[in-house]
Amino acid sequence: AILLQDIKQTILIDTGHNANRDLVLKKLAAQNIKRINTGIVTHHHADHMGNIFQIAGKYGVSRIYDNGLVNKNSTNSVKLGEVLSQGNYKNKRLSAGDKISFGDGFYFDIFAPGDFMNQGLLNDLNNNSIVMKMHYGNFTMMFTGDIENPTEVLIANKYGSALKADVLKVAHHGSRTSSNYQFISKVKPKYALVSCGDFEEYHHPNKDVVGRLQHLGAEVYNTNTNGDIIITTDGKDFNI
Repeated sequence: AILLQDIKQTILIDTGHNANRDLVLKKLAAQNIKRINTGIVTHHHADHMGNIFQIAGKYGVSRIYDNGLVNKNSTNSVKLGEVLSQGNYKNKRLSAGDKISFGDGFYFDIFAPGDFMNQGLLNDLNNNSIVMKMHYGNFTMMFTGDIENPTEVLIANKYGSALKADVLKVAHHGSRTSSNYQFISKVKPKYALVSCGDFEEYHHPNKDVVGRLQHLGAEVYNTNTNGDIIITTDGKDFNI
């Protein structure tokens, strides 16, 4: 779960796993959040959208963006698909080429999913994650959901240097399935942030992934060892 705030609005990218609901709600309460205007669900796996209804209800979410690909094995996902298809939450299915604006100089360019995806990936939940680049003044950050190597290669080939960003939210919790050199060399972040659980259980982040990022000059942080990671920016400089 990634929380974005400026003076006008609050945006939540993914909502954490329902097994960690109390923790997620505690973290939001600690930030003194009164309202979340927009929710973005990168894809319909439980660890990314498990708390969407509790958070939408508690914080008065008025808009939810997703990729429109329902996870038929998840009751939560099926329910969300039904709710959004009825026109609730001012939903928009995001795809490559879209742009979401949140104010002057604050916007997202959407790079995936798109019609460049090959047939074998069309129903792959991870590889259809929303990939987007946030612009806040001159500060940029790339959000990747859980995309894996096949989508990374397609995006790198399609967008090239347009992927360059100051900060990268590393794909798929730093798993070895993602962060191939072709993709991360196009992003070439100064900082790479990994959202991951207990290393003994998940083995994230993968040491080769960390090594590739560091080789490209990125400073790598992960939530397992660093805890909450907070970035502040005025659109010119930024601090982590």
